[in-house]
Order: sequence, then structure tokens, then C-alpha cells
Amino acid sequence: MVSHTMAEKILSRSAGREVHSGEYVWASPDLIYIHDILGPLTYDVYRQMNEGKGFYTGKFVIVHDHIFPPKDIQSAENVQQMKQFSRELDAEFVKGGEGIEHTLLVERGIIKPGQLILGGDSHTVTSGAVGAMGIGMGSTDIAATLALGRNWFMVPDTMKIMLSGEYPEFVTSKDIILKILGEIGVNGANYRAMEFHSDDGLKLSLDDRLSLSNMTVEAGAKAGMCVPSDEVFRYYADMGENVEEILPDSSAKYFSQINLDVTDLRPQVARPFSPDNVVDVSEVKGIELDQVYIGNCANGTLSDLREAAEILKGSQVHSRVRLIVVPATRNIYKKALDEGLIKKLVDAGATIAPSTCGACAGLHMGVLGKGETALSNTNRNYRGRMGHPESRVYLSGTYVCAASAIEGKISDPREFA
Repeated sequence: MVSHTMAEKILSRSAGREVHSGEYVWASPDLIYIHDILGPLTYDVYRQMNEGKGFYTGKFVIVHDHIFPPKDIQSAENVQQMKQFSRELDAEFVKGGEGIEHTLLVERGIIKPGQLILGGDSHTVTSGAVGAMGIGMGSTDIAATLALGRNWFMVPDTMKIMLSGEYPEFVTSKDIILKILGEIGVNGANYRAMEFHSDDGLKLSLDDRLSLSNMTVEAGAKAGMCVPSDEVFRYYADMGENVEEILPDSSAKYFSQINLDVTDLRPQVARPFSPDNVVDVSEVKGIELDQVYIGNCANGTLSDLREAAEILKGSQVHSRVRLIVVPATRNIYKKALDEGLIKKLVDAGATIAPSTCGACAGLHMGVLGKGETALSNTNRNYRGRMGHPESRVYLSGTYVCAASAIEGKISDPREFA
């Protein structure tokens, strides 16, 4: 009997036959989703193919999240075009302000375990939080899939990441993925799948899983998947969703394996200008900041808002720093209001922004000027990522961000205990 990884199993189901790593296969995705920045190009190319007659029969969703509210005429017209696209293909259009696509579609149960998912955004890998195989594709490839109903894939080799131990105080899954990036580099998982396992001692919440899977693309991974737990399956059962349990076989063959005991892990920080330029927070303490940004497709969760409020409660953001907080979805925002988290953040001097990818992608609502330095719990810090090419972005977990906002410089949250 042949054993399979999660990537092999999901692509086997979608291809309609048994497949193995290294093979090239044709497969039809269960879900395709696009957003308001890259979506217009998809629309234009799609209309040129088959005279706009497509053969894709799966679910198609369009989310307005990258520039919300629209900052100029062009971004407003992009949204109009996406609405038209949704009408022509009978797709679901999610209006702006509802949430950042990768988080929102998991929250609503649209992304499900075991699915093959294509997205017009590299962070589609976030779908792996629930055990789906999310693959980011270019706009023209998305258009071709809509027109043809399928696309070709190379079945990736899989790297197994075995996590064990217990979280130290002020350490989260963001520190885990940063630590891994620091060890394997931005090319360490090129065109491979990263499959996360954890022992019984390390209970990964859904928010933890979003954070882990989201940054696998920063290592070059084709997909990053967390093996679903009973908690994940209960999440869907509570919504009345029937999902397929696709799990790796115990004797599956892996390209490589990483073992990480998190017990002694310290808060991690990625220095400019790469997410793999990672050190312990102690090595960058004292660097002065102009902006701290909390909130994105992986770390704008309720857990992140709780972490920020835990540190900021009763304190004040430094007079030199602007602190921007972005709940990843409207529902997360509402829950944070109900828990009193938003009041704690606002009282400390934070500005709460609507759910948008704006500042994270250097588009609007938090763009950096020449010479400015930011600390962010987002996923990329390449030159010019959040604004001027002469600005600098450091990446960390939310605890480090919140402590640093108070001090006005990169700080160790363990000193706030």
C-alpha cells in the first residue's frame, strides 16, 4: 500500500487519480478567489479567452480587501469592474470592510479542509491553516483556470515540520515561523509543501495555524498545511459544514524533516530587508520606531488583539510612534469590541483601521515615508514593501509590537511581565 502526504492526497482527489510527488497533473480546484488589485487583469484576460465563456464549475469568490475604503478613482473603478465580473460569472462578491480574504474565507467556512484552492494572491497558502492546499497564482493563470476549468500542477515534495514542547511566555506561532524562516531561508522550501505536525503538548489554535501557514510562501513553499486537529473539525461541525478529513499517512515519505521544540524559543524579529533575516529580539532592542502596525491576513486575529491589549492596557503609545491596529475581519472587530479590547487599545493611543491590506502592501493607510522605521506583525519586509524604498520594516509577533509601541523602540515584552 502506497502512503501519501497531504499534498499528494489533495491533488490525487482533484486530479481524479492517484498522484505522487514530482508528477505533472491536471486538476480542477474546489475554490478560486481573487481581490480588487490583481482581479482586473484576471477579468481582462478571461474575457479574451473563449469569448468569455468559462468551463470552471467550482466556487468563485471576489473579495474587496486590498484598498478599502478606495483611496482614489482607480481603486474605486477596480471595485466596479470586480462587481461586473461577479455578475457575469455568478460569483460571490464580498464587499469591502468585511475582512481580509485569507482570514475571512476561513472564518466563514468557505475554505474547507482537504480542498484544492487557487487564489490570485501569494498568501493563499494561509488556507493551509485548516488543512486545505492553497496555492497562489498569477492573474493570467487564474483567468485560464476559469476559462478551461482546470490547470496543471507539479505535485510538490513535502517537508515535514514537527513541533513540540510548550510556549514560553510572550512567544507565539509567529515566532515559530520566523525561527523556521531564519533557519531555512527564503528559498528553503521552493516549490515544496510544508506540512506542520504538533505533539499533544503543543495545542495549536486556529489562530496559531493561520500564522504558521501564512508565511510558508516566504520560504518559497507552494503550499503550507497544518495537519487538522479535532478542534478544526469541530469548528466546521459547529457551522453545520460537512468536511472531508484528508490527513497524511503515518508512513508517508517526506523530502526532509525539521524538528523544533518551542520550549526555549525566544521572541523573534526579522530585520530589513528579508523575512529570513531573523534574530532574537535581544539583538535589535533599542532601534527607534516611527510606526507600529498590528493586523494582517495572519495576525489580525482575535488572539493578536488580545495580546496587544494585554501589553498596552493602562499604558500609552510613545509620543513619537503611530500605532495602527487592523482587525482582520468585521467579526473579529465585533468580538474585540464585546471583550473591551478595542477600548483598551484606543485608550492607549492606537488608531483602529478597517479590515484592509492597505498598509501591509504599501498601498494606503499607513504607508512609510523616506527614512522611517516600522515594526509590524505582517509577513514581508522587503525594500519598499510598506512605502518608500529608503524606509525600513522589522517583523515580529504581536507581543513585541505592543511593547515596542509603548517604548518607542524595539523592546522585549518579557520585560513587561
